[in-house]
Amino acid sequence: MDVISTPIRKELATIKVSKIAIAEGDHEEFIIRAHTDYLAATIPGAKRIILPNVSHFAPWQDPTTFNNSILQFLRN
Repeated sequence: MDVISTPIRKELATIKVSKIAIAEGDHEEFIIRAHTDYLAATIPGAKRIILPNVSHFAPWQDPTTFNNSILQFLRN
């Protein structure tokens, strides 16, 4: 399945940052999991973070888990 068009795919691979998190809730209702998998696999250095028991609105649904997950990511 081609989840992202070829021109964008090439651009994603050129992103140069020290860290990038692709975060989503395990009950995500807007973003397709295949897209976040692809982003994490295509962007150099990206890490996918799956947040438990939340949806697209993780920062509001469970701010402690969201913040701790992002802080842990930034520390590692």
